Amino acid sequence: MVNKMVNKLRKKLTEKQEKILEALEDFILEHGYSPTIRQLGKLVKIASPSAVYKHTLSLEKKGYLKREGGEVQLAGSPSLTEALTKVPLVGLVPAGDPREVFDVSGGAVDVPDWMVGRRKGNIFCVSVDGKSMVDAYIDDGDRVLVERTNTASSGEMVVALLDDGSVTLKRLRVNNGDISLVPENPEFHPIQVKELKVLGRVIGVLRKY
Repeated sequence: MVNKMVNKLRKKLTEKQEKILEALEDFILEHGYSPTIRQLGKLVKIASPSAVYKHTLSLEKKGYLKREGGEVQLAGSPSLTEALTKVPLVGLVPAGDPREVFDVSGGAVDVPDWMVGRRKGNIFCVSVDGKSMVDAYIDDGDRVLVERTNTASSGEMVVALLDDGSVTLKRLRVNNGDISLVPENPEFHPIQVKELKVLGRVIGVLRKY
């Protein structure tokens, strides 16, 4: 099961705070990371970065936001955490040495709607087998949410199909036309490839404690 967020009594939001929270949610769901203060200001049409920052502090005090590593993240709200979506569980994907395609599962997992957002129907879940991505907080036995796509940007974590038919979970790096799949564990080596097919990009991690 996905860890349940603690329901806190939250104070009423002002109109501007509601707009900022909605813009943050939309941006994070679409991009997978938080906007900068200036980006957020443009989204809500507030020119002063300091004013935007003060609103985010207020949202943090009211329990809607949290900060981790200096980055603003959603703390969750009752409306976000109560609704669940069933996501297909495809099976295992190696985060270690590449292995032949997925082990088919046929099951499903319940995922909070806020993790899926507008991409509902285009998300699948895979169990991780291996420790090559531990420094990216993806460990053996974790489940990752993957958005189906055949394109990805350099730096994104992807599930990739190699030209020999094997599948792996790694971080994509493209530099001057050179393509590599990079582990997040110094005990593993990058995989240099000439061609690969992106099956999807990682948008979240589900972990059982």
